[in-house]
Amino acid sequence: MALLQASHQSYRALLLQPSGPIYADTQRIGPLNLAGAAAQADAFLTLAAQRGDQLVVTPEYFLPVISLAKAAQGGPFPAEGAIWVLGCESMTPTQLASFKKDCAGHCDVIYEEDPAPAVQGNYFDPVAYCFVTRDADNNFQRVVLFQFKTAPSRDEHGFENKQLRCGRAVYRFQGKDGYIKLSTIICSDALDLGEDAAAIKKLSDRTVLIHIQLNPKPKQTDYRRYRNEVFRRSPVTTDCDIICLNWAQNIVQHDASGQAPHEWKNESGSAWYVPERRCSVKDDEVASNEAKGLYYTRHEKKRHVLHFHYDEAVFALTVPKVLQDGAAVQDVLIGPQLDSRLTWNADACTWQENANCPETGWGAIINASPEVTAAFQSLTDIKNRLHIERAISLSCGPHTMKEQWHRVDNLDVCRIPETEVVGRATLQLDRDTAASEERQKRISRVTVLGHILQTATLPPQIKDLAGGGTSISWSPQSPNTNVTKAGARPALVAYLGESPPLDVVKTISENAFELLRRENKGNETRVAICYRSVAGETKFFDIKQQVQFTYDGSSMASITGEQ
Repeated sequence: MALLQASHQSYRALLLQPSGPIYADTQRIGPLNLAGAAAQADAFLTLAAQRGDQLVVTPEYFLPVISLAKAAQGGPFPAEGAIWVLGCESMTPTQLASFKKDCAGHCDVIYEEDPAPAVQGNYFDPVAYCFVTRDADNNFQRVVLFQFKTAPSRDEHGFENKQLRCGRAVYRFQGKDGYIKLSTIICSDALDLGEDAAAIKKLSDRTVLIHIQLNPKPKQTDYRRYRNEVFRRSPVTTDCDIICLNWAQNIVQHDASGQAPHEWKNESGSAWYVPERRCSVKDDEVASNEAKGLYYTRHEKKRHVLHFHYDEAVFALTVPKVLQDGAAVQDVLIGPQLDSRLTWNADACTWQENANCPETGWGAIINASPEVTAAFQSLTDIKNRLHIERAISLSCGPHTMKEQWHRVDNLDVCRIPETEVVGRATLQLDRDTAASEERQKRISRVTVLGHILQTATLPPQIKDLAGGGTSISWSPQSPNTNVTKAGARPALVAYLGESPPLDVVKTISENAFELLRRENKGNETRVAICYRSVAGETKFFDIKQQVQFTYDGSSMASITGEQ
């Protein structure tokens, strides 16, 4: 298989994130509208075969059995060297036996024997590995290998626990050169895996580990424990890509009870996890991904996490190999690159490339009020979301004096903890309450700062910015400033909110001054840190290193010193 060969040639991946609605009762779990899902699935598999993608993935419980049968019996199928990892709707033992019988002569169908008594659940939760191999006469032979979920999901009524027939095997594919492996876990397989150190070791050593889900809470502690265990181990022995593929956001679930459907109000949580050394943090490459719907964060355990947009889509990527056994100068270390995002055209019954930048909730935020719109007027048309995040970070006060604070993997709002909660202001997709409140606080601070610049009496070092006409923005040409005005030099002006602790004000002021002192190499340092008192009075902190001695109304000179 191409992606399992440790060469410098990147592989192509195609991932489908469907939107539902879904259906779940004692007879099956899968799409509510099987005909509609089959149309999407057939078009997706046809697209994958035509493109020649080497890795193709659908999430848990999605692919209709009728679409899989059509593919296995002469329809679209992976070429030699490719593998399709297809999460399928539930299948009963009778359906499995019929599927194998119907595919005889077209495809070898393989699955583990089921020793459980008939009363032990109604259906399996399968993933179908589809690939071609060669028989004894060197002829191509289609193969469908089923793997079944090994542990039921947790829910308050024990629904899946009662209905699911569990498998016992997790398969591992390995390249001919013995370096790269591939395995799949199905949703709640992760619960047991998180407590199995030996299994984690096997599944994270130079591996493409795929985690398919139909999960309303993909970031729940127990479901991500296996990732935390992988990330806390040595990066040498856990040099793996982890691909989490869930359904889209806002899934609606139906059942046979006749009751109103249940709205999950969920995030998607689909993401691609990459080791530290194998992902680009260059602006052009990160911005290219983000414009199409693949967003950057950096895990506190030194992994890069690329989050897929939450809406229904097909994602087409080019991905460097987990390991490249050759001259180091040829190593490709830029991480997954999103080539295109395709959305469903129901009229044409096809997946079509969508070049529009997907909506992340940012547009609604900056248009929430005239004050917010005015403060962010210089940021609304910027295609590079990272520039917006940097402008916001400076406007809220730099918490570090690291010279490369603005590099994407250093940027404070791009950092995520073990909870994997994303706090970026331009990504309003994560629904964590604390993250939402923090995002709103930062946006409010920028809004207030814009008002202060327009109306307040400004201190001498930035007095020429008074009277209107200022813009809040960020530029790589002056990476430590955030406020500009025609005819004036850029400045760093931050607003720290109401009644912040004075030691915090002092630290941030010193950080801001030091950043600009280094950038300006002894020239005029234009820094102002402000906050509001309990009484609502705007105050500017007196930075001791900044001593004014002349000011003529249009230019300023200052003496700068070090602590």
